[in-house]
Amino acid sequence: MDLLREAGLPEQVVTVIHGGPEVTQVLVQAREVRMVSFTGGFATARAIAATAGIKRLAMELGGNAPVIVFPDADLELAVRACASGAFWAAGQNCIGAQRLLVHRDVAKDFTDQLVAATAALVVGDPRQEATDVGPMISADAASAAAAVIQEAVSGGARLLTGGGRRGSQLTPAVLSEVPRSCGLWQQEVFAPVVVIETFEQEQEAVAAANDCEYALQAGVFTRDLTTALRVAEAVEAGGVMINDSSDFRLDAMPFGGSKYGSMGRESVRFAFEEMTQPKVVAIAL
Repeated sequence: MDLLREAGLPEQVVTVIHGGPEVTQVLVQAREVRMVSFTGGFATARAIAATAGIKRLAMELGGNAPVIVFPDADLELAVRACASGAFWAAGQNCIGAQRLLVHRDVAKDFTDQLVAATAALVVGDPRQEATDVGPMISADAASAAAAVIQEAVSGGARLLTGGGRRGSQLTPAVLSEVPRSCGLWQQEVFAPVVVIETFEQEQEAVAAANDCEYALQAGVFTRDLTTALRVAEAVEAGGVMINDSSDFRLDAMPFGGSKYGSMGRESVRFAFEEMTQPKVVAIAL
C-alpha cells in the first residue's frame, strides 16, 4: 500500500483488510461489492460462487497444462522449454507444463534428454547462484506433492528421476506410464513434477490433452504451421503456445482458461474490461 500511494494511486482506490473466513464471507455476500476476483482452488471457488449471489465473478482456478511434441519438432528446443516450463519456481506455477504428450517416434530421445536435463538441476538455497530449483512454499506442500508421486507409482507409474523430499525441497521428478485415474494426471500438482505419455495419432494427442477439467494454457511443438494451428484450435485451453511450453505469458495477452480452469480474463486491458460495465447512449436526431 505504501508503494501504491508513493506511485500516486488515490487511497480510496485500494483497501487492504486483514481477516479470516468470516471477514471474507461478509465481503463476498455484501451487496455493495459488485465483483469478486479469486485465484485458487475449485472447491473454494464453488463456495464463493454459492455465497456471492448476483454479481460479477472473475476466477483463475489453476491448470494441468499439456504440451504436445510432434515427431518433426526441434527436440533440443522442446526439452529445454519443457524443463524450464515444468520446474521454474519449483513447479509452483499455474501454467507450468505438467503433462508432456510425445510422439512415439521421438519419445525415447525426448525422454532421455529430459531426464538428463532434470537430473542435472541443482536443488537448494535460492539465494545461491548455482541453485536451479528452490524450495516449495512449505514442507506440507512438498509432502503433499511427494504423496501424489507415490500414489502414481503405486498405481503403476515409472519414476524416471527425482521425487526425493527434504523439508520443503522436492527434487524435480519425471514420471511415465502414469494411470489416467490418478491425481497426477487429473489434478494440478503445483510442484516440480512432470509426466510423459506417448501417442501415435494427432487425434489421440488432442484427446489426451483435453482429458482434464482444468485448462489454462497448452503448448505444441512442430515445424508444420498447418498442424500447429489445427491442433491449437482443437485443444481446449485459454491459450496455446506454438514451439514453446505452456509456460509463456505476457501482460498484453488475455489470460484465462477453458472449462473449469477459469472465469473471465486477466492481464491489464482485459482485466479492465472484466471490471467495466458497458453503457449505450443512443441519440435520435
